[in-house]
Amino acid sequence: MHRIGWLIVVCFSLVWLGAAPTSAQAATTTSSKLNISIDGDFSDWSDKPMTALDSDEKASLVADDSTVYFYMNTNPNDNKHGAIWLPDDYTLKVGGKQFTLTLGKAQGLGAGKTKSVTVSANGSVVSGGTAMISRPKDSHGNYEIVEMQVPLSGLGVTATASQNISMTSSDSAFGGKTLTTTGGSTGGVILVAAGFSIAVIGVVKVAQRRRKVA
Repeated sequence: MHRIGWLIVVCFSLVWLGAAPTSAQAATTTSSKLNISIDGDFSDWSDKPMTALDSDEKASLVADDSTVYFYMNTNPNDNKHGAIWLPDDYTLKVGGKQFTLTLGKAQGLGAGKTKSVTVSANGSVVSGGTAMISRPKDSHGNYEIVEMQVPLSGLGVTATASQNISMTSSDSAFGGKTLTTTGGSTGGVILVAAGFSIAVIGVVKVAQRRRKVA
């Protein structure tokens, strides 16, 4: 009886350890909770962490267990004059791998319009990668907003628990800043399952021994 009780305690201890949160930045969540659609409606980003860049630009980088998402507004306060364009390229790092991201040309994009473009990494179009560029109407000139998604599978990267992800650009808009986040993790779920398996096997073995003794 004491052994059964001990195994039950071990079971609940393993479950608790598996459910305990791991250290990660606030931008990290699971794919079912990010709720980001690359459709030109940027309201998805209203609750995401934003970083102020060099000249009032704002950007956000978040990731789940399969996809990296990026957002940038070149004139969020509508206080700039003239044409304000997005950077020509970005540097994305996933774990120990580095990629140069470029966006397809938004040909014919007029004021107040939004257009879908491709995403390329190191010169090749990323499978499943897409971006939406918007050019809002502005009395002072034109500026651009972008949102994009880059599937890790399209980069040939295998998702791993809590891997570091960063985005920057040599463009002056970034002001030398780097956005960082952390990829999703399934480690807790795996540990919970393992804990239950170990405990159940132990209880079954003890029960079998008790029947043999009886």
